[in-house]
Amino acid sequence: MHRTWVEISEQALISNLQTLRLLVGKDALFCPVIKANAYGHGMVEVAHIAKRQGVHAFAVDSIEDTFILRDLFPQALLLVLGYTLPEYFLDAIAANIHLTMYDVEGLSELELIASKSQQPAFVHLKIETGLSRQGVMLDDLPAVIQCLKLSSHLVLDGVSTHFANIEDSGNPEYATTQYNEFQKAVEYILSSGFSPTHIHCTCSAATILYPQTHGTLVRAGISVYGIYPSLSVEEMVKKQNISCRLQPVLTWKTRIAQIKTVSSGTLIGYGITERVNKRSRIAVLPVGYWDGYDRGLSSKGEVIVSGYRCKVMGRVCMNMMMVNVSEVPLPRVIV
Repeated sequence: MHRTWVEISEQALISNLQTLRLLVGKDALFCPVIKANAYGHGMVEVAHIAKRQGVHAFAVDSIEDTFILRDLFPQALLLVLGYTLPEYFLDAIAANIHLTMYDVEGLSELELIASKSQQPAFVHLKIETGLSRQGVMLDDLPAVIQCLKLSSHLVLDGVSTHFANIEDSGNPEYATTQYNEFQKAVEYILSSGFSPTHIHCTCSAATILYPQTHGTLVRAGISVYGIYPSLSVEEMVKKQNISCRLQPVLTWKTRIAQIKTVSSGTLIGYGITERVNKRSRIAVLPVGYWDGYDRGLSSKGEVIVSGYRCKVMGRVCMNMMMVNVSEVPLPRVIV
């Protein structure tokens, strides 16, 4: 028994995977992003469910996660999206992990270690197109390509970039500019004699709204877990009648520890920051900011009690919070 817990719906996750894979089709490899413990949903659990649905590629942020996944899925494509410390290069090579790389220094170090191990190192070259995060600047691309040409143990298996403003805006102009820059980089790489298998730049929004960006590998993150990347994406899905109905996978649950009726004018919580304006029923929940419920949701957030949205009253405490259950017909303490 727990005071608070999360539940994961396997059926909802399966539905989302099926929905997104139908949007992707058969011309691109579908690669769910399961970084940060699968967005809090449980990396191992999500990966097992996805694998049973025929998913054979996974993207994470850290190399440590890929070692866990490699033990579970010896043949899967495992891609590290984030920064990998050089001290892990040898282990990554041994485990056939694909690494995101973006500079001559990193590539040179990886080549040195790969040459000593006499095994190939699989590289996904990240291109900087407008996010100003990790990635090769286009002006620096010739030097990076020359480094790859001189590296006999590096396999350029992928080329990628990441959109900066494709889900938060109904105007795709900036994303289009990024995509065009990415295409220039890909064309340069191909003309330089390389044939990377995996060309990828999609996020969830691009996966859903812009099939022309799918390339040969599609990365989908938040949508896998049943959340649209933004309200504008959800609105575009409805407006364009795109077949993409997502189901939230995670439910955060708790119990009602106490219910009390308070009179009009009663002050609520630390700092007495809120006052009820009529006779009300207040429920005490054994969840607070220590559990991860953001204190910034004080007097703003809502919870669902018996299907009714109930407002958070006053400040969220460390281990408790109060909500207004006046509209719930028969609220009761749940032990």
